[in-house]
Amino acid sequence: MNSGRTDWETTSAKPSWFFGSGATAGERGLAYLAGAFGVAVLLWIARDLPWPWWKYLIGAVVAYDIAGGVVANGLNAVKRFYHGPLPLPPTRLNRLMHDEVGFAACHVQPIVVGAVFGGPWWWGPLWYAWALIGVVLVARAPLYLARPAGLFAVLGGVMIAPSVSHPEGFAWLPVALLIKLVVAHAVPEEPYGRSAHRA
Repeated sequence: MNSGRTDWETTSAKPSWFFGSGATAGERGLAYLAGAFGVAVLLWIARDLPWPWWKYLIGAVVAYDIAGGVVANGLNAVKRFYHGPLPLPPTRLNRLMHDEVGFAACHVQPIVVGAVFGGPWWWGPLWYAWALIGVVLVARAPLYLARPAGLFAVLGGVMIAPSVSHPEGFAWLPVALLIKLVVAHAVPEEPYGRSAHRA
């Protein structure tokens, strides 16, 4: 059980779409490390695939964004940014990106990967739609059901993704995307500060 003051206040630091409001060096470091880990694992998986250099580049960008985003979206600073009041001017774009469903809708990586790296034509649209529906379920669920609804959406992806055809090198992408968008991002949580501790 965590205890400590829940702080929805933003700090004087400039808000960031990637690191939220007032991310610490430790929070940023974990997200950077996760992104680098994602790239390293992708390069290891694809070590024997006959990709041209530009496919390795696209794959590395996707892996960095999704793997880093899994951790970044779970940071307290990011929870403070996305689940509190919009800390930026309320432009149409800012409101779209601050909305759970709007944010998820911008993540077209499965469609891009399917188009660039091959695999069944339906693979990219399937996992894009799965993530979007999962986020909608979380956003529309009563607060006490938000996390279990998100976990249910991820569970479905974990159980189904390994058994369907996929672009070579990207079997991991559906599950990582679901964790990033449905559980880490869409599920609202209290943004505990550094003074919080376990009882």
